[in-house]
Amino acid sequence: MARKKKNPQPQKTLSLRWEFGSGIPTHDFLEQGSLDNGWNFQEAFGSFVYWIEEGRFLTWEAVVCEEQGLPLTAPQKKALGNLLSFHDGGHDAILYINEISRPSEPWYVILNKIVPHLLIEPFRTFDIHEEVQCDGWKEIISALEEHGQKLSLPPGVSSYKEVVPADLRHKLWLQSCFDAVSGLGQETYMTLEIPEEHYRIKEFIDNLRNHQDSVAYFGLTLDSLLTRVILPERDKPIFIKMMQDQLGLKSAQEPLAERLKSGE
Repeated sequence: MARKKKNPQPQKTLSLRWEFGSGIPTHDFLEQGSLDNGWNFQEAFGSFVYWIEEGRFLTWEAVVCEEQGLPLTAPQKKALGNLLSFHDGGHDAILYINEISRPSEPWYVILNKIVPHLLIEPFRTFDIHEEVQCDGWKEIISALEEHGQKLSLPPGVSSYKEVVPADLRHKLWLQSCFDAVSGLGQETYMTLEIPEEHYRIKEFIDNLRNHQDSVAYFGLTLDSLLTRVILPERDKPIFIKMMQDQLGLKSAQEPLAERLKSGE
């Protein structure tokens, strides 16, 4: 009687370790200084997006996987192949690329040091905000949508979209919705008292619809929304009335998520 073969035990997938011996040079990606300084932050942000788009994080991950004997993904093989064709050291360890050593931390650790500095809390429409803060989150997501699938992920995370903690991620998506009302109160003519500015409310609602999951995540009502986005006093009652009329809200305490969904 033939013996039943045992099912082979699944092999454990070895994960990339961003740890290096004393003989491996590294550099601090945020070495320019505190990100509380506007210039330092702009530099760090720009460099990070550039490294994502140009595949520099991917290439260093390919190098590290090769060093640690880990199987390479197809994008990593391609990146490493392109690198070796220009590398004069043969099979020697690759310590520098374009005269720059590998970053001392993985890309997702660096990202989570940069991203909190994009948050404007609360968002006052009448304040002037840095362009990088207003557009930076969407720029990072755009770069990751195109290149992020090729990068490694931290333990317990299944997608580049989840690398940033949920609370901060949803706050930044809401902040991107506030673009529609940004500027109200900065000039005397920038007010909802002028009908020509009413287009902002439709645009704002459209933005919220595009990010209903973030609205639902915080259980937003008009009242709680207005603790996150601060409008001039002259605009606030007009904003509330227009939002109630266009969404069919019965009060400022009614949850917004269902109304946004029903209006699709």
